[in-house]
Amino acid sequence: MLHKLKTSTFLSKIGVISSYLWFVSTVAFILVIFLSTKGFTYDPCYGQDCSEHAYLFPMLSSLFAGLFFFGLTVFAGLLRFLLKAEKWKPPLGVGSWKVGFATFLLVFISGVYVFALFRGNAVRWGGSYTGNDLLNAVNVHRKSVSVREVKLSEGLCDNLVSRWRAVKEGRQHEGFEEWVKQEGIQTKYGYKEIVELYIQASTPAEAIAFWTGSPGHKIQLENPKWTDGCAYANEGYGVVVMGLK
Repeated sequence: MLHKLKTSTFLSKIGVISSYLWFVSTVAFILVIFLSTKGFTYDPCYGQDCSEHAYLFPMLSSLFAGLFFFGLTVFAGLLRFLLKAEKWKPPLGVGSWKVGFATFLLVFISGVYVFALFRGNAVRWGGSYTGNDLLNAVNVHRKSVSVREVKLSEGLCDNLVSRWRAVKEGRQHEGFEEWVKQEGIQTKYGYKEIVELYIQASTPAEAIAFWTGSPGHKIQLENPKWTDGCAYANEGYGVVVMGLK
């Protein structure tokens, strides 16, 4: 068996072909990440009810395929080296070493690209704006349509992070009434009416643009009856709660 491997080009062929597949898997993985993050501009959500869920399977498939073919390339190369097996001449003379170098170069360039974006502040990974930024954007918009601004409310801010966490985990359609009751928003702080707006957006401006483009959200965003408000935002997800006593 070992003699046959030594005198054939089988191991060399396996190493070269697996290196090609490793390169393709790496390109596919980087492309999926790039698309699902819209060019590395915000944290994607791959959960069941999230908009990037469709990217989850191809992302994991390309990742595991890349790891498998990388391991196969290394194993076949080492075994061929130890056995001093025959070398196969690949098409166009592009062997596993050249493909491996191209793969690592691609990963390096991608890493430099992301690093440069961070350092140059070209993007804000995860949409790094705060609740204050989001609430200020809400008030700027309300003021632009001649509606009074909402005042920051301690009561509405009470454990608002739990609502943000629910939105981030894709559970935005559940638990709002339970949160209102648990935090005593009505009984403890005396709010008669409460509304919640949530969003996954790269910037506060993008959040406002989405809400104003949706009739239901626009009505609540610009409703003059709201007097108080609070917002929590992190990692590109934001929650705004407004109320009336």
